[in-house]
Amino acid sequence: MRIKNWDLREFPDVVEVSADIDDFRLWYRLPRQYSVSKAGDPFLAAALLPAMAKGESLEVEPGLTVSPMLVKNLALLQEIHHSWNPALKLISISAETAPAKPVNEGSFSFFSGGLDGMFTFIKRRSEISHVVSIHGFDFFDDRDAFRTAVERRAAFAAGFGKTLIPVETNFYPFGYHHNLSRILTQGSTLAGVALLLGFPRAFIPSSYHYARLVPYGSHPLTDPLYSNESMKIIHDGAEARRIDKLTRVVECEAALDALTVCLEDMNVNCGRCCKCVRTMTSLELLGLRPASFPWPLSFKAIKRMDWSHELILIEQNIELAVRRNNKKIERVLRACLRRYERLRLLKDADRVFLGGIVKKAFRIFSKGAPTARRIDVVPPKE
Repeated sequence: MRIKNWDLREFPDVVEVSADIDDFRLWYRLPRQYSVSKAGDPFLAAALLPAMAKGESLEVEPGLTVSPMLVKNLALLQEIHHSWNPALKLISISAETAPAKPVNEGSFSFFSGGLDGMFTFIKRRSEISHVVSIHGFDFFDDRDAFRTAVERRAAFAAGFGKTLIPVETNFYPFGYHHNLSRILTQGSTLAGVALLLGFPRAFIPSSYHYARLVPYGSHPLTDPLYSNESMKIIHDGAEARRIDKLTRVVECEAALDALTVCLEDMNVNCGRCCKCVRTMTSLELLGLRPASFPWPLSFKAIKRMDWSHELILIEQNIELAVRRNNKKIERVLRACLRRYERLRLLKDADRVFLGGIVKKAFRIFSKGAPTARRIDVVPPKE
């Protein structure tokens, strides 16, 4: 795999930095008032996982230098990803190297208005000068919605004396072009933007608590390895559980009013998706009903929600329900937990005693012929 044809173009309001990664042209756009790195580091970070998935060496065209520290770090990062999923092969990197130079002053945190980003913003607000919002990873097509989101987030950040930097990229189709899951490429997406901006420090809000760490695209082991000589990436907030983060956020009225967790819309909390329901459940237990969510909370919504990937959050909300003496929500959550445990028991029985025949049959009859899976952080369990 080859990184080539690096280019920088200036438009009336934005600057665009792009390069070819084999047959795909990856680009980043940001406001013209910010300087950008002229090294190949952002594209090296972006290309690493696709190259590992293909098992191909990675070559950066002559004349486009990369950080020697980053190249060294990526060797360890490869070992971690390969140990999590052997489908990601160890590869060689060939490039001219030169120490990274400072690009912009200050420090920033990634910020989408969600709980993880809001927690890090509140925790680090005395340290950061900027926040960065990205369009082209979780959401890609709706630019009008992103402009609205930028206005909202910029107004919130300005209330604390911080400046928002909007960044647009086509990383969403880039990852899918290489059949990589967005969970896998989460860390490399953020790292590419951090390396492009070149602030001395960049905070990536954590998704998981230290006691519950699992292999993930953004992880305290892997995120810092995207750092170079002039820019340090810090994985932040893993000391707090999700319920602890929310308890901290609700202490700040402005943060609570601006909290936007929805999977379906970057500007409005729908009240139906799993992120909205789980957050509203915790808020209800805390005795809060901020106007940023559609109330009242429906118990049917809690029951209908697929908690199979949210076991930790069920347990945390049950703990909170007990502390708050909310018997109704406690009963509903315990029923969800029992349903999950029964389903897990049936799946284990099918795997151990039937060799997974029920699961395979269900896939065939419910979805038709199996489709190719995207490469993820860990291989799928059969």
